[in-house]
Amino acid sequence: MKINLGATRIDERRTGLKRRRACVGGSILILLIGLTCLGGKGVFAATLMTLHDFGGRGDGENPQAGVVFDKAGNLYGTAALGALNGNGVVYSLTPTAGGGAPWDESVLHKFSGHPDGAVSVCFLTLTRSGQLFGTTEEGGDHDKGTVFAVRPPNNPGGPGAERVLYSFGSSPTDGVVPNAELLRAGPGFYGVTREGGTNGEGTVFQLTPPDGGGNDWVETVLYSFAGPDGAFPSSGLTIDDAGNLYGVTLIGGDNNLGAVYQLSPPVHQGDPWAETVIFSFSGPDGTLPSGTLQFDENGALYGTTDGGGSLLEGTVFQLVQKEVGGSWDESVLYSFSGGRDGGNPVAGVIINNKGQLFGTASTGGSGGPDFGGVIFKLTAPLSQGDPWTETVLHSFGGPDGFRSLSRLVPRGNGLYGTTSAGGLNGTGTVFVLTP
Repeated sequence: MKINLGATRIDERRTGLKRRRACVGGSILILLIGLTCLGGKGVFAATLMTLHDFGGRGDGENPQAGVVFDKAGNLYGTAALGALNGNGVVYSLTPTAGGGAPWDESVLHKFSGHPDGAVSVCFLTLTRSGQLFGTTEEGGDHDKGTVFAVRPPNNPGGPGAERVLYSFGSSPTDGVVPNAELLRAGPGFYGVTREGGTNGEGTVFQLTPPDGGGNDWVETVLYSFAGPDGAFPSSGLTIDDAGNLYGVTLIGGDNNLGAVYQLSPPVHQGDPWAETVIFSFSGPDGTLPSGTLQFDENGALYGTTDGGGSLLEGTVFQLVQKEVGGSWDESVLYSFSGGRDGGNPVAGVIINNKGQLFGTASTGGSGGPDFGGVIFKLTAPLSQGDPWTETVLHSFGGPDGFRSLSRLVPRGNGLYGTTSAGGLNGTGTVFVLTP
């Protein structure tokens, strides 16, 4: 099955995200909210603070991924559009002396398309040396995407030094359109491309630094998807203690509605990696899985689907393996309605030490299906067999952000993330939610 996912997604970013600008602009920086949750589940009061409104002069727009912190408490991220020729930026935010908002933004790099890349929608990976690594869906030598590195400046507020480590599309079977964060693997990285490979349906790749120095890193395609085994990877990778990689594909699997896969390293060096579909979605249990999977301390996997579920507005799911090497059982922990509880979660979830799950849903909220999405919490039942409880922690309405596509990042007492639209200029925000 061949579909042009790339054109659809990029057209949406470049044109469709401005359609609600008239109704989601505003200048409110701090909102104190008390939301009555669905089903009379109580009231939760939280404070949402907007740390940065995108869309100023020379700034980026449409931040789709979340943020990463350094040891000093500065955060870094990417915006898919804006700045030079509308190709997006890498930015940093520094806390203000008094701890309030807005934080001080520096644009570390403005993408130009060729040869440095364009349209970055990934979480950045920060190494111990202070370098930031990420991917762009477009640009590079072949206009098929890049892996890049940015070194933040020694003097705060200045531009960083960017270099392209690899340009995709160098051969007919190479992956193209890398659309997710990189997973650190020794001196190099693992990653995925949404398209390309032997069958045109995406790849898992490894990128390693060159022997003896130099700028050109070495890419190896570990696996090319073919349809029944998954098609069009839609998440970053998660790794277990044995070195197996886990991810999701937007479609493919037994029912062509999406799959969760495991990719295992070879026993003997030089042999191919082995791919196994550990779960195929069927509709009531979700469709269009998206967002990086998360392990809990017991080895269960958690994720989200953009569609499907009992109300067709997406799900949070759990996968549990009964025994090592055995099959995985899926449970739908929550089906979204698209109304006040949110809908279409695309970013996955995070887990705290109490086993509670936190995430964002890109639509719905207190204003109904066309509202700007929510930040939610899921709590496990006290008695086995009872349903999980969803609590809406915040409902986005426009001035405070709109349509969050971001996985949340915990730090201290706060949850940090981005919205892809809304805010002061209608082009996205960085926020923190605190109880």
